[in-house]
Amino acid sequence: MTKHLFIDNHEIEDIWNLARKIHQPEKFHANTIIRPEHRWENMYVRMWGGPVWDPSEELFKIIYLGTAAQDISALGTGAAVTLDETGASGTSGNYSCYATSEDGVNWEKPFIGLYEYDGKLWDKSPIGTDNNIIPSINGHIRGPVYHATEPDPNRRFKAQIYRDKALYAAASPDCIHWEELDEIPPHESLDVSELYYDETEDLFISTIKHRTYYGRSFFLSTSKDFENWTEQELIFHADQTDQENGFERLQKFFDDDRYLTPVRNRPEEWRTDIYHFPVFRYEDMYLALPTMHHWAGKHPPLYENVDSRKSVELASSRDLHNWHRVANRAPFMELSPIGEGRYDTGAIGATNGVIRRNDELWFYCMGSKQRSLPIADALNFGYLDSSAISMARLRLDGFVSLKGGIEWGSVTTKPIEVTGAQLHINTDSWRGRVKTEILDSESMDPIPGYTEDDSIATNIDSIDEVARWQDKRDLTGLRGKTVRLRFHLWQAELYSFWTE
Repeated sequence: MTKHLFIDNHEIEDIWNLARKIHQPEKFHANTIIRPEHRWENMYVRMWGGPVWDPSEELFKIIYLGTAAQDISALGTGAAVTLDETGASGTSGNYSCYATSEDGVNWEKPFIGLYEYDGKLWDKSPIGTDNNIIPSINGHIRGPVYHATEPDPNRRFKAQIYRDKALYAAASPDCIHWEELDEIPPHESLDVSELYYDETEDLFISTIKHRTYYGRSFFLSTSKDFENWTEQELIFHADQTDQENGFERLQKFFDDDRYLTPVRNRPEEWRTDIYHFPVFRYEDMYLALPTMHHWAGKHPPLYENVDSRKSVELASSRDLHNWHRVANRAPFMELSPIGEGRYDTGAIGATNGVIRRNDELWFYCMGSKQRSLPIADALNFGYLDSSAISMARLRLDGFVSLKGGIEWGSVTTKPIEVTGAQLHINTDSWRGRVKTEILDSESMDPIPGYTEDDSIATNIDSIDEVARWQDKRDLTGLRGKTVRLRFHLWQAELYSFWTE
């Protein structure tokens, strides 16, 4: 069974009097699943890869990057000991950290006792090995992914490790003990990349950031065995429309005091490029959640980066090489207003770790309270507890709907084969109506018994509703035939359809 969504026009012949509407996942700010709480992660927590399921332990696992803060007053002095506002000492730096969950919502940070952290607790006692740091990761992990068909149990988990502008292949039996695979040549890469494993195609997918004429851009490399990779190919970058959208989105943060205003504001330096490009498979297509990076102005010369704001869009592809910008590039995720303990007021980014749970899709997102800090805030330890990993939830198949208004509209599909006995639809039509018509694939004439007049109108909000007709309750007589479907909508939304 393959579901058919309305994200692109791949299976659509004609749309009349309907609008394509993007739906944003609902953020659950109370569902901040991982936040800075230990000395070795008290500044940032971030991840490049979502939760991975370990079937042997029946646990979700995350490897995230924890950043221990450096005392800003010691910058440039060569001081080795760093402090936070309590006076507890600790070594600054980035640490790969381990977290687990039975349900994907409630997460624990088990102390695994493998790394001697040079720091102290708030009561001045040494931390030692009482931490969740994974010492075998030399760099920043991209992934991990689980490779169920790998014959070597010590290589079931795979990842790429970023350091020194390159990605190094690594494998693990448990997500804790990692070994770099020296026989696999590294990929050149900038700081942000993603690794995904497509179980359907048995394909490893790496999306890799480089700078091009278009600014930060993303390249693709794939592998069937994790050892031999295709040459990197440019697949996604910003264009002139993104610059125009970026100006409009960035202006909001200077005009609307509900949102955090960037520290820098140099309109002559405003531009947009792509910061992050996580890819995942959904039904018979690939989806991506590109983070659009809207520059507000460059940092002073000491730090070669930019102050910015971010938004997340939705893109789709049938082959990983050609990408379609969905719903006129409307934002799929946006920064939150200030307040209520929200972490995603300055930066936001999604991962490719989308999980289906019952009637929902769960997204795992990174959020930061700020992209840049005024000097006064930095000197007052304003950089502590500044980012977190959170969840957002979306209706199953709920990325995009076709929406009908106060006048009837319709969508007609291209020819499809009837493979099941019933036609199912995912619809929100409790305020309106959806009628379903089946057409001859060649003449496009309504098939007797399956006409619009025969259709029993659907008026319900359901992710799985069966379409029915007056005298023919199922598709048994059409099974194996090629037909077209025409859905008529009045004040209703249609997300997907399938037969089974």
